Amino acid sequence: MKLAAIDIGSNAVRLQIVRTSEGKSVENFKKLEFVRIPIRLGDDAFKEGKISKEKRRVFYDAMASFKFMMDAFEVDHYMACATSAMRDARNGDKITQKVEEKLGLKIHIISGKRESELILGSIGDMFEPKKNYLTIDVGGGSTEMTVVSNKKVISSVSFEIGTVRMMDGAVKGKTWDTIEHWVKHKTASYEKLEAVVTSGTINKIFALLSNGVASPTFSRAQLKDFHRKVSKMSMQERIDVFRLNPDRADIIDVSADIYLRILNWAKIDVIHSPDNTGLKDGILNELFTRYSQK
Repeated sequence: MKLAAIDIGSNAVRLQIVRTSEGKSVENFKKLEFVRIPIRLGDDAFKEGKISKEKRRVFYDAMASFKFMMDAFEVDHYMACATSAMRDARNGDKITQKVEEKLGLKIHIISGKRESELILGSIGDMFEPKKNYLTIDVGGGSTEMTVVSNKKVISSVSFEIGTVRMMDGAVKGKTWDTIEHWVKHKTASYEKLEAVVTSGTINKIFALLSNGVASPTFSRAQLKDFHRKVSKMSMQERIDVFRLNPDRADIIDVSADIYLRILNWAKIDVIHSPDNTGLKDGILNELFTRYSQK
């Protein structure tokens, strides 16, 4: 069975195609193709409240290419989910309707709660009994968090804080106050809390910190040192030294800053950054669960 996930984020759009066999888990999927296109829909959505004509043109081309690739790979089942930028854009529904009419590609504009559920589905197997976790996914337009204790979900939330939204100056001060209150209130009663982080940028930071050395975790102190270092570097230095794409280089310090604030409020020192996690992986997990039983 071949499955495909399309993640339409505020910074980039992604397509992942995998092959699986009956009885196999998500971790055993064979990746057939992965494509990431940095359209940055959030720049329009967060500044102007709608997706511009130019961004729409690039987006339609990206979706057409994704549809072509899914057809070429003979994908059996797919799911396409759009998140914060499309949620905010007043022409988001119109854009997704046009994609369906022209390409036959159904796009779901999902809520922050639904996004959080899908992300959690990509990491559920890693939680250990009698341990406490705070999952954190900082995207381009929103941040999703879930408190997990003894393998049970205690509380989940989505806030309109993200890397692109911050760069665009579209985060309200009271939003920071609200997120700080939520983190402190929801995590105060849990001892030895550990973080599980799932965004592409924090996974890249973890890879840079580990420097090829196998390690299951990194620390808040390491992230703090990295943030201090990268914040002093120019865009070109980040690209040259860390071999980053421009659309990653300009947000990597912002991403680290958001994670650090949350980790500080929750008093978390141990951070897990597992592979194959995030929205696209949660989509694949749900598709696998839905169709492997039929």
